[in-house]
Amino acid sequence: MRTFWADEELPDAYWQTLTWTSLLGQCTAVVLRRAENLKAEHWKKLHPILSSFKAGIWPFFCLEKDWERGKPQVPAVLQKQAFWKVAENKGWIWRSAGLDRRAVQQRVGQWAGKQGIHIPDRLRSVLIHSLPQNAAALDNELKKLELLLAERQTMQAEDLQVLSFQPDLDIFAFLRALQSKGQEVSIWRSLFRNQLGSNADMVMPFLALLLRETRILWQLQAGEQDKVWMPGRIKAEKARMATRLGPQRLSQIWTMILEAESGIKSGDFSQAQAQELVVSRMMQVFG
Repeated sequence: MRTFWADEELPDAYWQTLTWTSLLGQCTAVVLRRAENLKAEHWKKLHPILSSFKAGIWPFFCLEKDWERGKPQVPAVLQKQAFWKVAENKGWIWRSAGLDRRAVQQRVGQWAGKQGIHIPDRLRSVLIHSLPQNAAALDNELKKLELLLAERQTMQAEDLQVLSFQPDLDIFAFLRALQSKGQEVSIWRSLFRNQLGSNADMVMPFLALLLRETRILWQLQAGEQDKVWMPGRIKAEKARMATRLGPQRLSQIWTMILEAESGIKSGDFSQAQAQELVVSRMMQVFG
């Protein structure tokens, strides 16, 4: 499988992978993530490639924009393409709004049934609302529960203490805590071992949150307070942090995010290695 990202300039390797055939006869899945960002000329460029079917090439296009009013947002230029209409007629388009609490409840029920685990009603609701609405992170938490329960078949309230994922991670609180001298090691341990769990797939969402927060701090230190909309007390606190960090250290955070994200997307290193990179770089910034 080869994975590429449409929110940055597509490399020549993407187009080559769509047309090359393995000499060993192996099939290759060519996945394009965040395809809603693909330019109009690229959608048109795909037409002659997709019209000539190759048995060993399986292209996938992932449109990952949030749904609006219960419907997925499909770019108009894509809907005009002949291959989109073919895919619709053949039932090749899979739509999912992602996990909500009802879906989490279903996943928990399926997991408990498969493992033969009884979850008392008084715990079921607490468990469902303690789990992340992210498939990879959810599986990670359920695996931890599975290991903890071992041979036991009934879940107890104490077992929920092993759940450590916190989906609503407050990045600003995290950055603020990093400035507390002597607390850096415990903070990193809390983030990567507890809040993000052992699932390295959560590195990319964390980087996205960190990028957003760093952009706000950059605007505040640059005197663009009028472009940042938030309660006055919170803005003042963030402005003080932005001043303390200064443009040099804020730019170092941006560089780290770019290095980690581009390394993951290019395949130069795994998400686990990117996690280590984030740790070392952030420790340098706040050291």
